[in-house]
Order: sequence, then structure tokens, then C-alpha cells
Amino acid sequence: MTDCAVYVYGMTVLSTIHQLKGPYPAANTYQEIQQTFVMPGGEGANCAVVLRNLGVRVRLDGCFLGDLTREPLLTYFGARDIDCSRLTHQADFPGWRDIVLCDGDSRTVFGWFGQLLFGDENLWTPPCEESIRAARYVALDPFFRDASAQVAEWCVKHNTPYVTIDCRWDDRIAQQARAIVCSQEFLDREYPGQSYDALLEQYRAVCGGLVIFTFGSEPIRYGSPTTPQAQFTPYQVPIVDTLGAGDTFRAGVVYGLLRGMAESEIVHFASACATVACTRFPSVHQPPELSAITALMNSRSTA
Repeated sequence: MTDCAVYVYGMTVLSTIHQLKGPYPAANTYQEIQQTFVMPGGEGANCAVVLRNLGVRVRLDGCFLGDLTREPLLTYFGARDIDCSRLTHQADFPGWRDIVLCDGDSRTVFGWFGQLLFGDENLWTPPCEESIRAARYVALDPFFRDASAQVAEWCVKHNTPYVTIDCRWDDRIAQQARAIVCSQEFLDREYPGQSYDALLEQYRAVCGGLVIFTFGSEPIRYGSPTTPQAQFTPYQVPIVDTLGAGDTFRAGVVYGLLRGMAESEIVHFASACATVACTRFPSVHQPPELSAITALMNSRSTA
């Protein structure tokens, strides 16, 4: 294994992505598929691809490789110099996959995640303590039950800060994170009808790091135990598609922390990452470059 700056323990799937010609169809109607891509997806994989494109050395871990996913995933990641030495092949398992329909304004995901995550068998590798100890940062998906909790505990043990996503405020993974990003989809599902401002205050009261709530094109809310609530309006550009925007945002947060940015700078940078991703389809196949991110940020400061 090569040294890595970021250990990514998260969701890696093989996605079949269909770009629709028009809006997502109503039941019992028809819509044309404009183009199709078969490529990596998942929160962990997308984060790894974006970070590597920004020049960060990454080791990817988490989901088992399956009989149908091993070759295409390893080929794709190998071409991008992402360390996959921790990814393990499980024979007689098709692999983690999903089908995504995108119409520009929305993306709808179909998959088998419920049965794979909550079945009798753990279809992911145990985390690697040595990789956690050696990394400068960890990007952690909270979906793998005890394994995700173990990553968080080893990060604390070895003083390796981590960035996570979509965790409840009473979860120790959220409380011990250097930063956590919660999407509106997650907040509305877990805390229906609750005030976002009040929720952010609850997170700030128990979490040790930066807390960020994202709402698509609507203002981002963020704060930490040492800084009060603040908002940032995302950059406004013509949107091609929103697929992978949240994963790209998280990658931007990790990158900002690696570079020692202030909290407000991290939010601005991550927002610009996600915005650039929204101008491309599929975004992870054309991940944002630092030059495009910087140009977008400069366009607002000079406007």
C-alpha cells in the first residue's frame, strides 16, 4: 500500500446512470433515455474521485467488490491512481449496484441497499486501523453500523480527524467528527417538521466540529461550538444535473480542512465544488478541477 492523505471508508457501487430527455415521468407514461453511463457511484467513491482530481492521495475502503463490479470498478479507479488495495472481492456476490434516473432537476435512485445493509451478512471490509492512524484525514460514511462506529473510535484514538455525513446529533459519529454535512433530504426524514435553525443549535451543542446543513440551491446553514450560526448562498449557475453534488460538497470540505481553511472558507470552497459538479453530466466522470472551482469563487468576489 502507498501512503495516503485521506482514508475513505464508504459506499462504493457500480452505477448505471440514465440521463432522461425530459422530466421524470408520471406513472404509466413514457420518457426517452438520452444517454447512459456505467461507472462508479456512491458517497465514498465519488468523494475519493473528486479528492484525487484535486491532487489528494486517497485510499478507498468499504463495500465488497462483487463478481459483476470488481473489474469495472478496479479499472476505473486504477486509471485515476486511487489506492484500492483495501477493496476485497466477495465471490458469488454480484456486487453493490444501483440504477439512477436523472432529468436535470432531480435524480431518482433504485437499488438494493436496504437488504444489503441490514441483511444477515456484512458485505463490507472491516476498517483498517493502520490506514486510519497514517492518514491526515478520514472521510467516513456512517452506514456500516459497527464498522463505521469503529472507524470513528480509531480516529479519536489516533487523533486523525474525520468528516462524515447525514448522522443524527445524538450519534457519537456526529459528535466526534471534525465536520459533518447533513442534507435536507436527511434532515426532513429524520426530523420532520423541526426548525432547521433549532436543529443546527442542537448539533452545535453536542458536536465537537463544524456542522453544515445543505439545501440544494437554497442558503447553506453552518456553525460550530466556537462560531455562531451563519448562512452562505450557493453559487448560481445553469444546472445540468445535481447527481453527486452532495458527495462533491463533502470532498470539498475535506480538501478545505487539509489546506487549513477557515470555516467560512471551507463552506465557500465546498459550495463551489458542488456547483461546478452541477454543470456537468455525469459529474463524477468529469470531477471539478481546482482551476474551475477557483474561477467560480473569484467570479463572485469580482462581481
